[in-house]
Amino acid sequence: MSANWPFAVGRLRRLEYGVVLTAVLFVALSVLVAMLIGGAEVLAAIRRISAATLLWLFVLSLVNYGLRVLRWHRLSKRLGIAVPFGRTLLYYVAGFSMTATPGRVGEALRLWMAKRAHGHRYDRMVPLLVADRLFDMLSIILLGLAGAAAFPQQRWIAILILISVIAATVALAWPGWILRLLLWVFGAVGRRFGRFLASLRRSIRGTARILQGPALMEAMVLSVIGWAAECLAFSMLLYAMGAPIGPAEASFVFAIAAAIGGVTLLPGGLGGTEATMVALLSSLGVDLGTSLAATLVIRATTLWFSVALGFMTLPVALRVVGARAAEASA
Repeated sequence: MSANWPFAVGRLRRLEYGVVLTAVLFVALSVLVAMLIGGAEVLAAIRRISAATLLWLFVLSLVNYGLRVLRWHRLSKRLGIAVPFGRTLLYYVAGFSMTATPGRVGEALRLWMAKRAHGHRYDRMVPLLVADRLFDMLSIILLGLAGAAAFPQQRWIAILILISVIAATVALAWPGWILRLLLWVFGAVGRRFGRFLASLRRSIRGTARILQGPALMEAMVLSVIGWAAECLAFSMLLYAMGAPIGPAEASFVFAIAAAIGGVTLLPGGLGGTEATMVALLSSLGVDLGTSLAATLVIRATTLWFSVALGFMTLPVALRVVGARAAEASA
């Protein structure tokens, strides 16, 4: 593989080391916080989780991942991007390996693999990346609003995020004014950035195609079901720990914490998601030890579980991509 491609072996290895270091620091900090709060309380809450409950947490996370892969594949077909479902599954899961890196590197890695192995241009695939973020945020916030009655003072956060995401979705679904603005920019800067602006216009038009009509409805259904599985997992976890909150409140806590972690643009939402989750659980009367234990366990079975799957899948994906690229060049 050439050293100058976006995910050269050296750079990818450095990113992998960065993810491992992030995980180690996260675990070390979590242990330190647990000891300061009361390690015995945290361990006691974790011990209440049965093996069956833990298994269900992983299964429900797999349901979410599978539906997100299906959503990506269906939207790809809508854009005329021909990648077999097995390859889509491989590339998407491999992208999880870079979830805990800055700048959404995992999503860019998925696009790179599809380009190198199947020859699709980036400007045609960028709408997949945009839609992936928008559909996740929309479904998470919609699920969170179901339990907003328990948080009258924090409800405005969910509503504000929802309005912002809907506004962005509408603007991209009917992008006439954006395209006119780009034409004005092209006229102002001349042909110096003409190729870039043309690619940007193609990406915007592609995004509009998958944010309207049947494609929008299908993607939203898959998104809501997938993230509902994660909310259900969090509710099951809290029930197993004896926390005095119901499924609606658990959904709000999970959704708002995930949304705030997402908008911070920190790697994997680290810090923002955990702090929000603990604070909201504590405001519902859950003791601090249980709040921290629930947060650590659900992050392990969602974020870090996906990262682990990504690391296991990435070497296979790179071999497949390399072999496919070699065949094409030959």
